Amino acid sequence: MSKNHPSPGTFPARSFALIAAGLMAVALIGVTFAWPGVAERAESNSTDGSIPSSDEEKNALSIHQRVQQLESTLERTLKIQGQLLELVNELNSKVDPTSEDQSTRHVSATPPPREHRQQHHNRAVDRFQRQREHQIRTLTEAGFSHERASFIVDRQERVYYEQMQLSYQYRYLEDKTSQEARDLQEKIHTHSNPRRVLEQELSSEEFDRYLEAYGGRTEFQIGDLLEAAPAYQAGLRPGDKIIRYNNQRVFHMGDLRSQVYQVAPGENVAVEIQRDGSSSTETIYIPAGPLGIRG
Repeated sequence: MSKNHPSPGTFPARSFALIAAGLMAVALIGVTFAWPGVAERAESNSTDGSIPSSDEEKNALSIHQRVQQLESTLERTLKIQGQLLELVNELNSKVDPTSEDQSTRHVSATPPPREHRQQHHNRAVDRFQRQREHQIRTLTEAGFSHERASFIVDRQERVYYEQMQLSYQYRYLEDKTSQEARDLQEKIHTHSNPRRVLEQELSSEEFDRYLEAYGGRTEFQIGDLLEAAPAYQAGLRPGDKIIRYNNQRVFHMGDLRSQVYQVAPGENVAVEIQRDGSSSTETIYIPAGPLGIRG
């Protein structure tokens, strides 16, 4: 989204207002700090009760001159203040010609006008529409028809909504140990990523094409294993790929770890693999639990 910036040679009116306020503050602070000391010394000399000497008369005269000088400075400061305010108002009228001429600008706590809210809404809608069209174009370039690509994009958005519905139901479920709670947890996990839902709803060919369109991995490649772990003992080696674990697609280590925890101990799990250098897949069986794969 583009932002509006002042053109070269211009300066926002708000910045001028801040400069004016700063100059006025500096001048008034100087007068404020200087005045008490002068007034105090003048009062001390006038109420002392002693007969002033020639030096004291000179000091009194000097104080009187300084007071006059401060009064003159204050008068000039107020004059500069008025000039700066006039300058700010003039700049404001140039920035917003429809605004009224006011000596002081106040920050408004009222909501923006309706037309501004409508413009913001329209920009958000346009941004969403552009994003949707880009996703559809990406899928059509991968070989999907426009109708099928539109369905997939809309389904992705629907999955996020369904995941929120499931999470809401689970939150207010009284018995979190019930079978209903376990079923909801499994559905929430599936809907946490549209890819898992689309894997069940698209054909195998469509799903692989979908992954390739978005640059996703279609399998998980083993980097290293522990020799004493079940995966190594089952014949898996670095470079082999895991396609499915317990009939669920595996794309990265997070998927594999999540699926491992879904199977109870004591069972043998079907694992679809592809050997390094082979184009075909095979299924092996490994005891449930951590496999000893290190990426």
